[in-house]
Parts: sequence; C-alpha cells; structure tokens
Amino acid sequence: MSSHHWPCPLMVAVWATWGYFSMGSVRGWSSPGIPSLNRTLDFEMSSSDFQWISSFPMLGAMLGSLFINKPMQYYGRKNALIGHYLIFISGFLITGFTYFGKHKSMLYVGRFLMGFAAGCTTPAAQIYVSECASPRIRGRMGSLTASSLALGVWLTYIVGSFVDWHVLSWFLGCLPALFMAGSFLLPESPVWLISKGRHQEAQRSLQLLRGKGTDIEAEIERIKEHQERVASKSGKDDTVMQQFRDVLTSGPVVKPLAISLSIMLFQQTTGINAIVFYTVSIFQTAGSSMDGRYATIIVGAVQLIFTVASGFLVDRCGRRMLYIVSALTTSIPLTAMGTFFYFQRQWGDQEATDYFGWLPLVSLIVFFITYSGGISNVPFIIMGEMFPLRYRSLLGGISSSFHLFCTFVMVRFFPDMLRAMGKDGTFYFFSGCTFLSAIFVYFFLPETKGKTLEEMEQLFSSNNLSESRKRINCLDDVIAMEISLNGTVVLLGRSETNNCDTDELQLSVNKL
Repeated sequence: MSSHHWPCPLMVAVWATWGYFSMGSVRGWSSPGIPSLNRTLDFEMSSSDFQWISSFPMLGAMLGSLFINKPMQYYGRKNALIGHYLIFISGFLITGFTYFGKHKSMLYVGRFLMGFAAGCTTPAAQIYVSECASPRIRGRMGSLTASSLALGVWLTYIVGSFVDWHVLSWFLGCLPALFMAGSFLLPESPVWLISKGRHQEAQRSLQLLRGKGTDIEAEIERIKEHQERVASKSGKDDTVMQQFRDVLTSGPVVKPLAISLSIMLFQQTTGINAIVFYTVSIFQTAGSSMDGRYATIIVGAVQLIFTVASGFLVDRCGRRMLYIVSALTTSIPLTAMGTFFYFQRQWGDQEATDYFGWLPLVSLIVFFITYSGGISNVPFIIMGEMFPLRYRSLLGGISSSFHLFCTFVMVRFFPDMLRAMGKDGTFYFFSGCTFLSAIFVYFFLPETKGKTLEEMEQLFSSNNLSESRKRINCLDDVIAMEISLNGTVVLLGRSETNNCDTDELQLSVNKL
C-alpha cells in the first residue's frame, strides 16, 4: 500500500484505540495508587480490601466484555466505542471522590466501573480496527491497541509518582471525555454497515478509510458476497442460544475460539498484570536501592517503546514467529528474577542485594522488552482476525471476558502465590508457562498475516487444520513477477484452484 493511503486509516486506528489507553490507566492505577492510598488513609480499610481494590476492576471487566456484544451488533462498533467512555469517566470520578466520601464502598464501585468499561474496550476497539484496516496493514493497525495500553500504564506511573491517588483518579477521568469527543468523527465499520443493509454508507465509509483515489468496488463486492454467504448459512434462526450452541459444537467456531482462549491464558501466566499492578511492591520486596516509583517509570517507558516497535514487525515477521521469539526470550528474565529471589532466600536480603541488587531492575526491563515484542499484542490481533463474522461480536466478548478473568485471578492471588510458592517459585512458574506458550503457538496457531477476514473463515472451515492451511496458501492475492529477458516480460500469476497439489500456478506469457 502506498504511503498516501496511510493517514486516514492510521488516524482512525489511533483514535479508536484510545479506549486501550484508559484500560492501561486502570491497570496502572494500582501500582502508584495503592501505596499512596495506604500512606494517606483516613478511613477504614483492611489488608484484604487493598487486594480486592487492586483486582476488582477485572470482575467488572468480565461483565463488560460480554455486555458490549449487543451494543456492537445493534448500534454499531463506533457507537459502542463512544458509549463506553461514559463508564470510564464515571468510574474514575467516583474513585477520586472517595477522598471526600471516606468510605471504601465508593472505591469498590469506582474500580468496578473502571473495569466494566475496560472490558467493553477489548472487543469493541479490536474488532472495529480489524474491520476497518486493509489486510496488508491490519497487523500494524491492530498492534496500536497494545501500544495505547502501554502508554496508559506509563502515563499513570508518571503522574502517580507526583500526585496522590485521588488527584490521579480525577486526572485520568478527564482524558476519556476527550477521547469520546473525537470518536464522533470516526467512520462506522463498513463491514457492520453492509451487514445492516446500509450499502451507500458503507461505500462512503470504506472510501474514506482507503483514500479518495482508491478503487473500492472489488472490496465492497467481496464484503457483500461474504455477508450473503453468512446470511444464507445462518438463516432466520440466528438467536443468541443458537450461536452459543454453535460455539460449543461447530468446528469452524470452536477451533479459533479455543486457540484464542489458550493464548489469552498463556499471556496472563507470564505474570504481566501481576507485575504491572505490583511493580512498586516488587522493587520494595527485592530491596532495590532505586526508588520504586522511578523504577516503574523506567520499565513503563521501556514497555511503551518496544510495544510500538513491535507494531512495525507484526506484518513483516508474521504473528506466529513474533509470538514464539517473544515467548522464548521472555522466559529468560523471568527465570533471572526467580534466581534473584532464590539467592535472597538462601543468603538473606542484604547479601543478595549487595551482589545482585541490580538484577530486579535489569530483569524487569528485559522482561518488558521481550514481552512487548509479541506476547503483548499478538493475542489481541488474532482475536480480531480469526473469528467468523457471524459470531465475531459474541466470540470477541467471550475471549475478552476469559482474558479478564485470567487477569483477575493472577492479580488477586499473586500475593497468595508469593506466600505459598515463594517469590522464586512464583517467577519460575511464570517462566515455565511462558516457555510452554511458545510450544503451543508453534503447533496450533496458523499464520494470519496478509489474509483477508474471509480467508480466515475458510481456514477454519476445514475439518483438517493442516489441509486448510495448505489451501489458504492457494488463495493468496494474485502475485505478479516481472522478469525482463530480451524484451520479453513473463507474468506469473497465482490463482485459486480446486486441487492445490496439481496445477497450482497458472502461467501466462505476454510479449510486449
């Protein structure tokens, strides 16, 4: 795609993913917010309350990711994005006003609403971006969600280092109002518009996304034909219960859902959110000489930089390779962190800090570099790519809800894991799970790079995944290669055939 086609889809993708920025601020709030709340506390709170306040947003997020399914279907992807910002604003403001209300119930309500809105963000933003971006740049556009998430965490770390928890909440509550205002200018998803029979609006939307000089007729027809096939298969009995039955029994639905859920689980068993939520506490526990607040700013900046960088690789290296390399390298700093805590347990705090006091900071920096290189964004990108159109909103909600449930479990029970398994055992556990995830992706995740959303459905429609992988390679866009030899130009074109073992390449020779 030429460079003059980039500005509009890039602008749309950037603005559509600001919900992930607010989600990142929800996740990052605990690291500076909980120590600040504990330091300035003037109302009743138990140690258990602090654990629940950290993890409570994930319970709200599980419900939000399921709730957003119907608004996305009936009111559109764009309107769903606009509406969920109101919930973000309410959650942050209620949390901040606990400073005056002085009752922990306000904290629970505010944090729950924050999480509910964050749960709405994942399927709404990822599916919107996937449906608006062209296949060639869909990975780069989709990876903006992880970059926005990292930016939200980092900015929260920075602001939280200099203001108290309630001021931090008010500041973060003002930003979604700005994001909501800008969202009114976004075009609606052309895929959703065509599904509702609004073809002229879909054509205007797609033209805006692809650029004025781009011929969109072929893409419009392809989307329409795909919608007609979906409609003919679903028939009139396309109720929610029927969709849930298909989720449990239909191979083309079960396969991508099972892969997505597994990768979401593996992403959380890296310990990423436990580390994000308790970064300050980890540095304090490790006895690091650096102020925990400033250490969080450093690791947050590293995560942001390398998450953005990975966006340029996802459409070059492919999803599978990026994830596998990221997982294998991420297991190394987790092992190093476990080793530090092992020596701390064997030698004592002071001696371990004297010899290896630098290791926690270095390990977390390397962890965020390697994690941001693939594990951070690939699960969200494939969630928007693999699910069939008919079930995309429902499966996006299920996958997001499961991801958030795993996040809740890890954040809520991370302190308990430290007590039960030891700090070294906990990080060794994270390292082992991360290594296993690379093996899983190698064997089970098909490559989605450069494939249209329609081709991805065909990939999982086959009963044999390896055979369907083979067939999808025969459905690539026509590739032309020009070989100049004595004034003769030979055009080699790849086209679809019924039998990929024979006559795979159709050749045409033209003399100029």
